[in-house]
Amino acid sequence: MNNLSLTGRMKKTISIEGGNVRMSKGQGVFHTSRDKIIPIRNISGVEVKKPGPFIVGYIQLQMAGQISGDASFTFSGGAYNAVQDENAVVFGGMAEYEIALQIQAYINNYVLETTTSNANHAQLSTADEILKLKGLLDVGAINQKEFENAKEKLLGI
Repeated sequence: MNNLSLTGRMKKTISIEGGNVRMSKGQGVFHTSRDKIIPIRNISGVEVKKPGPFIVGYIQLQMAGQISGDASFTFSGGAYNAVQDENAVVFGGMAEYEIALQIQAYINNYVLETTTSNANHAQLSTADEILKLKGLLDVGAINQKEFENAKEKLLGI
């Protein structure tokens, strides 16, 4: 599922490339082409707005520390702000909306898997440290009290 790509209005494209998101903007009359790669681990949120009969839809990436506007009470539902945001792609059709939802799901799953993997790694590291301590206890390098104190410290007890 690494080949997800959505080209929206104003020659703007968002695509998934493994652990990165590429935001591209094609050349126009008043601007040059641009290309930006964002590591998914830096993305703190993904908002997708469904297009309506009179309003465009969009996919918008939020980064940690970024201030996001609350557009829930505006007529455009945030579409006007998304048009101006370099981390958003505006689109008009339901096919594009479905791709935007797939991109959102991919990013959310990627973040979840990475977080879970890091948590499991931390748990294995703590278990490994306790096993090392047990080995030191078995060979007499530390005593039982030192082993228990170090184990409690590792486990946060």
